[in-house]
This record gives sequence, C-alpha cells and structure tokens, in this order.
Amino acid sequence: MKQDKADKIIQKAELKAKKAAQQVEAAGKKAEAARKKQEAQAQKKAAKAAAAATKKAAAKTKKAEAVAKKAQAAAQKAEEKKAKALAKAASKSSGPAKEGEGGEAEGKKKKGKKKLLLILIPVLAAAVGVGAFFFLKGGGEEEAEELEPIQIPLEYVLNEVHITALPVSGEEVLVYQEEVQPEPPAEPEKEEEKDKEQDASEENGEEGQAEEPAGTEEPAAETEEVPPKTLYRYEGLKNPVGLIAGYTAVMTCEDAGFSVVDETLLRIDPPEEFAAQGSVQLARNEPKGEDGTGGGVSSLLLSWEGTSCSVLLDTPEGRVHDPKPEASAPSAPRRGLSDLEAIHPSKLGLPGESMEAYEMIPQEGSVRIAGSICVRVNIYGEGNQFAGSYFLSTDGKLYKLDESVNKVVELEWE
Repeated sequence: MKQDKADKIIQKAELKAKKAAQQVEAAGKKAEAARKKQEAQAQKKAAKAAAAATKKAAAKTKKAEAVAKKAQAAAQKAEEKKAKALAKAASKSSGPAKEGEGGEAEGKKKKGKKKLLLILIPVLAAAVGVGAFFFLKGGGEEEAEELEPIQIPLEYVLNEVHITALPVSGEEVLVYQEEVQPEPPAEPEKEEEKDKEQDASEENGEEGQAEEPAGTEEPAAETEEVPPKTLYRYEGLKNPVGLIAGYTAVMTCEDAGFSVVDETLLRIDPPEEFAAQGSVQLARNEPKGEDGTGGGVSSLLLSWEGTSCSVLLDTPEGRVHDPKPEASAPSAPRRGLSDLEAIHPSKLGLPGESMEAYEMIPQEGSVRIAGSICVRVNIYGEGNQFAGSYFLSTDGKLYKLDESVNKVVELEWE
C-alpha cells in the first residue's frame, strides 16, 4: 500500500509539472503574440507617418514648381520687353540721321535710353531669380520639418476658451496639429496697369523721359495681420462618420451651446443623415467677461472622408443668429352659429329667404378638415326634415357635406 501511495504522489507531481510546463508555454506564446502585435502597430504607425510626410513633400514640390513657373513667366515678359525696345530702337536708327549737334545729341539720347533698358532688364531678372531662390530655400527648410503626431487632445483651446475635443482613442489613431494661414485679400494687378501706361506714354512720344527709379514707388498700404487658424487632423479612424454624427449631437445639446450653422452663422437644422464624406460647421456665441474681454464666436469646422477627419478652429466675425420669423398670414375672422343663422339660405344650397325657418343642432365631437378642427352642425327644415350637414372650422371656413359622394365642399360666406 505504501508503494501505491508513493506511485500516486509521483503521478500527481508529474501532472502538476506537466500543467506548469503547459502554462509556461502558453504564457510564452501570449507574450510572442503581444510582441508581434506591437511590432505590427509600430510599423503601421511609421507607414502612416511616412505617407503623411510624402504627401506634404509633394505639396511643397508643387508649390515650388508654381513659383518657378511664375519666375519663368516674369523672365519671359522681361525678354519680350527687351526685344520690343531693341526693335523700336532699330526702326528709329534706320531713319535719316540729323546733322550737327542736334543729330549728335539725339543719338546720345537714344543710346542712353537703350543702355538704361539694357541695365533695367537684367536687374529685374536678377530680382526675380533671388526671390525664387529664397522662396525655394525657405520651402526646403519647411519641408525638412516633418510634422510629428501629437498626443490625442482631450480639449481644444480657442482664445482661452476650452472646448471638448473629439472623443477618440487607440494607438492606431494619429493626430496632427497644423497652423493654417488665412488666404490674403486679392490685390489689383498693378504691373499690367503700369505696362499699359508705359506703352501709352511711348505712343504719345514721351520716349526721352527716363523711367522712375524703383525706390520712388508709393509704399503699399499696411494690412492688419490675421492670426493663423489651428487645424487638427485625425487619421486611422474606424468610423469617422459615426464619430462626427455623435460629436455633433453632443455639442449641439443645451449644455454645450453649439449650433449647426451655415457660412453666414445662421442656425440651420443638423443633417438628417451624414454621408460618407462632407463637412458641418458648429458655432456658438461666447459671453463677455466683467472686464469686457472675451465674447465673439467660437467655430468648429468638421470635415471627414475615408478613415480621416479634421477640425478647424476659427473665430469668425459676426454673431450666431436665428432665421427671421416668417410673416404670418392674417387670420380669418372667427365664425359661429350666429353667423350661420344670419347667412342667406341660398349660400347653403337651401330654399327660402331666411334661416329662421330652419333649426340648427350642433353635434358632439369634432373632425379635422384641411388641417383645421371643425364642428359639425346638422340643419333641419319644416317637419323636422333633414336639410344637410355643415361644418364650421376654427379658421373661419364653412363646409358642406355632399352625401352623394361623401365629400365636403367649401362654401363662401359672402
């Protein structure tokens, strides 16, 4: 018996050791799976960051190409002016030369003008080239600064006002913060006007006057600098449509105080359904503090497409306002049994000259005709003979029941 007991103890110990080994193996597999998952997430995050950097680099390259194209157009324009001036000078030199000091002075005058044009054209081309060089250099520096993902914000800050941010989470979601420069106001093209004036002056014979130096141009009017707007971009979202729809519902409740508005800050109804891509603007009026600071409007422009969305913070001018109430149509005068008693029987399709020969009995309850509540009145003639059923509505209309087709017909009071 002692041997059997020892064998059982040994078997039990072997089972425990086997179970422990299985647990160790399972824990190892679990750790390996977690490690692979983390590596996959890290690779996915790096791939998204690289794609964003590539997209930004492509945008910078496109911008640089546009600047280079503009510089090339300016240089071509300068060459055309140069060719025009040379052709004009050649046509003048082909004419008969004047003798004496007058001819010599005129030759010097033409030569001086030609030199002035030849000097100004290279200076203009050099200025354009230097501007393009510094612009491209600046663009390269900006391109080198890759946009790094930030921590998912819990709130946005707009003019010291704290606003609840989009409720997102997860390591697969990447958030970027950017500063968006507002578009500058359009300026009139002064160069074209200047060229037209110069051509007109040349046609009028003002060829001997030297061009004014560039330093004599009037300084441009200073415009007030508009601060940049803050943009948050969210990438890697599983359901951005549902996220925007839920966020809109929460922010437009009474506690949050936001409203769905159009570009004029007019309150409008929220979308019944949110499409796969689109945008919606939320805004609210901010109260002023006791010291007079604050106020204004806080605006959130929500845009979404695919697996990404963005939130643009702004403080537009104006106030969030309701649409003007529609002018209500004048209500018709109320009518009752006394009006029905005073009406001529012919208006009701009845014989006689007065309603005194008829008895009117209002019926219990009410019916709805054309959206208005009506009271039914049965009219009886001599010998308690039924004459017809009529209806008086709360908006002053009169109806008669045509029993032949079981429909009501509107009658005129007058």
